[in-house]
Amino acid sequence: MSQPNSNSKAVDNLPWYKQFWPWFIIAIPLSAVIAGIAMIIISVDGADTLVKEDYYKEGLAINKQFEKSRKASELEITAEIVLVEGKLSLSITSAKPIVENLSLDFRHATIDSKDFSVKLQQTSNGKYFALLSQQQLDQIMGKWYLTLSPFSSSWHLKSQWTLPNKSPLMLGVSRAIDG
Repeated sequence: MSQPNSNSKAVDNLPWYKQFWPWFIIAIPLSAVIAGIAMIIISVDGADTLVKEDYYKEGLAINKQFEKSRKASELEITAEIVLVEGKLSLSITSAKPIVENLSLDFRHATIDSKDFSVKLQQTSNGKYFALLSQQQLDQIMGKWYLTLSPFSSSWHLKSQWTLPNKSPLMLGVSRAIDG
């Protein structure tokens, strides 16, 4: 007959909270509860902002957007945008002189709260500029959808730009049809 191991008797005499298996069994449902709480926190804090509330109205208004792009194409409007050290410079050419003030809208690809608009000041015929605030410069990295339009909103040019980028962004007749 074999002698019982004195080491196993010592383990059996330990209180339950000093043994491995009760803690292992408790850890499985406890980890599920912790993961569930984490998922609830993430879902509440990270609400999806990609879908607009008035998507139906925007869908109906898409023809107006295409009309503005066609108008820019008819006027043969082209623009070049350069961003250097917080100064946004824009050169614009067209078949007819543009005398209106312009607005450049920055729409972030995924984060709605980063969107902003810049009013461009005219310096000479076809030359515009704007100075970006420090807050705008701090959050400018990433993919942006840009819309250049006059205050009357009679036409617009759209494009996308990934920043930071040292090369200029070209907007023009071929891009205006994209909507």
